Amino acid sequence: MTQEIDKIPVKDLQSRYGIGRTALYERMKHANIKTDKEGTRSFISGEQLEELDRLNTHLERGGTFEDFEPLLTEGFTEDSQEGISLDSSPNSSPNSSPDVHRTGPWTAERESLEVLIDAIASGIERANINRMQPLSPIEYMQQLKLAAEERWLLTTSEVRELIKVKPHTRKGEDTYRRGSWLFVKSGKIGRETAWRVEQEQRTGNDN
Repeated sequence: MTQEIDKIPVKDLQSRYGIGRTALYERMKHANIKTDKEGTRSFISGEQLEELDRLNTHLERGGTFEDFEPLLTEGFTEDSQEGISLDSSPNSSPNSSPDVHRTGPWTAERESLEVLIDAIASGIERANINRMQPLSPIEYMQQLKLAAEERWLLTTSEVRELIKVKPHTRKGEDTYRRGSWLFVKSGKIGRETAWRVEQEQRTGNDN
């Protein structure tokens, strides 16, 4: 059982974390992971898997490679990247000898783009998770109060996310009222209307 735990195939890691080969290569590099090879297959240990899981959790919480502190001291080598290439190439044979330095400029650009796409996908996933957690009435009012006090400008989509209604005004007017909150048109942010948030002041005579 210990032997199985200490021999995790590298080819299974992409599906474990839902990332591409190049993104996995970047994670292994920043986690100081060096693979063990048996023929054309590559493996990592249980300890190395725990380190990759820790890095995955760190990234999911909004962290970056730069502020991640690896616990493993064994340095990443080019053999590790070669191992990933072997596992991800179905047509590779025992006699093949891939060399990461043979890639041309287009391949390097493509791999950089792949890392960027993975990063964007992770950001979208975190944003979707946040949207799945609706704000309570008190929470969204606290955010509106903060925006009013700091005089922040919010886009139409940001206001809609908070109050669940798209702000709009009548012809000739520039203010939208929702409950005790006023949203005043204040130019543009990109292609969207910018809104300044104000809290309507109640007088002592109001019932």
